[in-house]
Amino acid sequence: MKKSFDELTSSEKAAVLKRRKMFVTFAKVYPPALLISMLLTVFTIYMTGDFALSFSPHHAAATSGLFATNAVLFGIMFFGIYNYEEAGKFAGRHYLLSVVTLTITYIVSLATTRFLNVYALPLSLCALVLVELSNRRTSMITTLVAACMLIFAYGYGEQFIDVRITGLLISVVCNFVAAIAINSLVNKHLTRLQFIIGALMAALASVPLVIVCTLATGEVGIDLLFNPLWSYGSSAAAVFVFTPLVAIFEGIFNIADDFRLNELTNLNQPLLKRLASEAPGTFNHSLVVGNLAEACANAIGENPNLARAAAYYHDIGKLKSPVYFSENQSTYNPHDELIPEVSVSVITSHTVFGEILAKQYRLPPEIVAVCKEHHGTSPVGYFYRKALNLTEEGDLSVRNFTYPGPKPQSKISAIIMIADTVEAAMRAYTPESKEEYEARVKSLIDEKLKLGQFDECPVTMKDLAVIRSTIIETLPRVQHGRVSYDKKRL
Repeated sequence: MKKSFDELTSSEKAAVLKRRKMFVTFAKVYPPALLISMLLTVFTIYMTGDFALSFSPHHAAATSGLFATNAVLFGIMFFGIYNYEEAGKFAGRHYLLSVVTLTITYIVSLATTRFLNVYALPLSLCALVLVELSNRRTSMITTLVAACMLIFAYGYGEQFIDVRITGLLISVVCNFVAAIAINSLVNKHLTRLQFIIGALMAALASVPLVIVCTLATGEVGIDLLFNPLWSYGSSAAAVFVFTPLVAIFEGIFNIADDFRLNELTNLNQPLLKRLASEAPGTFNHSLVVGNLAEACANAIGENPNLARAAAYYHDIGKLKSPVYFSENQSTYNPHDELIPEVSVSVITSHTVFGEILAKQYRLPPEIVAVCKEHHGTSPVGYFYRKALNLTEEGDLSVRNFTYPGPKPQSKISAIIMIADTVEAAMRAYTPESKEEYEARVKSLIDEKLKLGQFDECPVTMKDLAVIRSTIIETLPRVQHGRVSYDKKRL
């Protein structure tokens, strides 16, 4: 008997919700992708066959099969990308980016093989753009789909034009190997120059394979020189075309690649200049949290550039009313004139306003998520205790004194939550010994764990232990004289 949703266990509910989300995302992003696949099929027929004859009754089956094959390949690409993304997060955006990148690569590949040489196949362009803007798995899936589409295209066109399908297959395989080498060997956390040099070196992997395959086909003439030159030349051209494409795509799709993140952490950014001018205490706090978050992200294998950028912007919501936050106060505290309930509403609203402001300035979704998640559903303890002391009933619901959430959904959000909490607490606390300092940091993290703030993100107990030890080691250096535990002999 089939169980209702309410009767399922928590893990079964999570699986059901994930499937629902996957199909909802598919319904949103696949229709435009399907339209693009149909247009690409029409372009394929135009480039490889007799356009009028292709739609005649005699060739209707082959033409329909090509349309269906490309549509299915685009569907397979979606599910491959979605299942790799963390809980499907940003999968729709990455899929559409993959579709656009594949489209450009495919069109250029058909044109170069038709008008230049069958070995001039720039499949590396797909790998380069997606390694930088997405991830290695998405890059490999998309490049593989592009390669399959090219094989089907020329397999279909063979009945119309004089094409050496053997040479095309060798070209696809060899250039796919170059794409694999670039995908595997080039690290996205490099400068632009290092990335380009690394890609040019990785593309050399296809050269010996092209030579061997050319010899295997019986060619011992000038093609033995030209084939590897065409193959490597197309990969090298892709390396130089990739730079402007990345700049365009990171803006269109609002992607937080390392180049964009480095720009966002420039202190001359308008939002950071506003923070420094209008809320200097919050600005200084964010810089310290940024140093902590970067170190923690490095320690557990997350993107340190994203961690730093997210930390710089996580408290921008305080720009709405900076004087209501202690780090921006001198002597006057407006909360002295407010009841605790009003104070809490002002304090907790900074995550909501931060999300709004981040979207207005078109920050990447990963940073927007941190702005609203970095406090989770934690209670504002100070004002809750103040309200308890003022109420005659002596009992209040803590739910009225908590942040609206959601809880952290990623490891980066969890890191920012911990770094933010520890830095703020230690700013007003001077431990007497190293042991007391370490115990205080541990208790702050354990408190978040006890409140279930990490239940919805993939951070592990091992990650938390590494984060704790990293903060204990890093905080005294970045907080300068604020943390001091040498009053006793250690």
